Amino acid sequence: MLDNETERELYSKYMAFNRIMLEEYEALEIAAIMVIQGLSFYRTVMSEEDYQRIVKTIYDKRDSVHTSV
Repeated sequence: MLDNETERELYSKYMAFNRIMLEEYEALEIAAIMVIQGLSFYRTVMSEEDYQRIVKTIYDKRDSVHTSV
């Protein structure tokens, strides 16, 4: 999934942050913020066509997502 050291490092830091947040907030609350934030990032940096394509891809692959624990 992660192709390079930078991605692995970023993922590791992000997961550490999530563990801290889970001490104070519910998992569904955190997940909602993560989804909104991710889609906002995509919408900010992508063309409308690319954004629509990635949102469709996310939807199409929804059954391929595994649990994190």
